[in-house]
Amino acid sequence: MKQFAPFALRIGLGGIFLIAGLMKLMGPSGVVGMLANLGFPLPTAWAWLLIVTELLFGAAVLLGFQLKYTTVPLAIVLIVASIVNFQSGVMMGLKDLVLLSGLISLWLSGPGAWALSKK
Repeated sequence: MKQFAPFALRIGLGGIFLIAGLMKLMGPSGVVGMLANLGFPLPTAWAWLLIVTELLFGAAVLLGFQLKYTTVPLAIVLIVASIVNFQSGVMMGLKDLVLLSGLISLWLSGPGAWALSKK
């Protein structure tokens, strides 16, 4: 049964990132505006990088493809989001830290059962 724990975590985390990426894809101007308000330089470029990262790497996590590499960009996204949220006084940073913990768990444990990659 232990081999199915990473599978369940992959489904949850990959699904969260895919849904977040799809929602951003439906309204990229909102993401650009948010990043501009936060003071990001070139907010349009960063917004599209964020959208593509969440979609591609979220799908890779969901499928269990090369987790040693695909969890790292998503972890970077969550670290930046946590820093921004905590500096803004928003408690959403706690959610980001929980997701980051899940990514670290997958990075350490591997993809588990029913994955495209076994490492």
